Amino acid sequence: MKNYEKKSFFTSFFLFFITLIILSSIVLYMYHEDKVKDIKQNILYQMKDYTFDFKNKMFSLDIIENDTNKQLFKIYDCKEGLCAYFEAPSTGPYLLKVVYDKKKYEKLYNEFLIKTFKFSIVIFFLLLIISLGFAIYSLRPMKEALHLLEDFLKDLIHDLNTPATSILLNSRLLRKRGDFEEIERIELSAKTISSLYKNLELITPNSITKDESVFVEELINKKIEVLHKIYPNIEFIKNLKNLEIKNNTNAVERIIDNILTNACKYNKKKGQVIISIKNQTLIIKDTGIGIKNTKKVFQRYYKENETGLGIGLSIVKQLCDTLDIKISIESKEAEGTQVKLVFP
Repeated sequence: MKNYEKKSFFTSFFLFFITLIILSSIVLYMYHEDKVKDIKQNILYQMKDYTFDFKNKMFSLDIIENDTNKQLFKIYDCKEGLCAYFEAPSTGPYLLKVVYDKKKYEKLYNEFLIKTFKFSIVIFFLLLIISLGFAIYSLRPMKEALHLLEDFLKDLIHDLNTPATSILLNSRLLRKRGDFEEIERIELSAKTISSLYKNLELITPNSITKDESVFVEELINKKIEVLHKIYPNIEFIKNLKNLEIKNNTNAVERIIDNILTNACKYNKKKGQVIISIKNQTLIIKDTGIGIKNTKKVFQRYYKENETGLGIGLSIVKQLCDTLDIKISIESKEAEGTQVKLVFP
């Protein structure tokens, strides 16, 4: 199950489950209160019967002075347990106080609680199963829609590759006839389309081998050469040294490509991109507009402005996780962004 599917599943599950639990708790509470009243009412009627023959060993009897505050034939919680007051057979200012022992009542109440608890567990698991079924069922429309979208993207990727390759090949053939600025622009545009194609191709990567020798400095210089032509006003400051890692060349190239492209795209008019390598760490810093929410920036289709597709950094994070590369982003609005890659 993919991350967005997990998020949707757990959101649907917990919302439905919590709602059912709250409703069930209210019903159980009302049942509890009603049942306790029934238990007490039943004890009260037994107390009434006891006043006729005084033979029931469940109760104890006391005679007290008449108290106008004590209502007859009503059960009270008292120190001894449950108490009720009845008229004494003889005349005089006295009342019969019938007591149901506290321990006996607690035993009766606890038995009721155990039954209720067992019933609650059954209800809990039943609601859990219902919520799981609801969450799974609610995922079906989204899965179908995403499946259609992925099929569409695969077709789009396939159709995008052919014209991009054709443009690049023909621009190189035209260069042999004469080197014109217009040809270079066409070639750069075709490379941009090709870069987008490679990004789309890695939206749902399959197994990626990590046994190739990757020269990080070479990949950076190769990308800067292209970006310098597209963004001539951006200054690239490099503090690089040879860094060879065992990984996947195409995937690492995609990571560096996306980060450097973003550093240029969202930079100031005459901004800077500072690239440095320290030990196994690549640091790319820019003087651009910054990122408002660095926590959301890796989410697919998340955008903070109208430009872009919102998939570049999502692919970067997905590839970093696959390649065991640690990525972190620090950013301040109107000051710039720093991306740090720690290679294994």
